[in-house]
Amino acid sequence: MTIDLEDHVHGPEEAIAVRDNSVAERYEAVRGGEVVGIMIYERSRRRIELVHTVTDPAHRGEGVASVLVRTVLAEARAASLPVLVICPFLESWLQRHPEQAEGVIVDD
Repeated sequence: MTIDLEDHVHGPEEAIAVRDNSVAERYEAVRGGEVVGIMIYERSRRRIELVHTVTDPAHRGEGVASVLVRTVLAEARAASLPVLVICPFLESWLQRHPEQAEGVIVDD
C-alpha cells in the first residue's frame, strides 16, 4: 500500500491575508478572495480589545485563527497599542505561545 502525500497536505497552499475592516470593527482572514475567519475588536485611543475569534468551519485546522492572532498582535505592537484579551481562544493561544504576549493585558 502506498500513500500519496499530496492527498494529505494540511490546509490549502494559498496564503492567508489579513485586512482590517474598521467599519465592521473586525479583522478578516482572506484566502482566495473569501473571508475564512474574523477577529472582532473594539478600539479606543488607549488600547484595542480583542473580543472574539471565529474561523469558517470549512477552514478549521488550517491555521487561519493563528494567522489572525499573530498579525493583529504584530500590528498592535508596531502601533504601541496595548491589547486587552477578552476572547477565550486568544487566551488559550497565548498560553501556547507566551513569546507573543508582549503588550498584552489578559485581565483588566
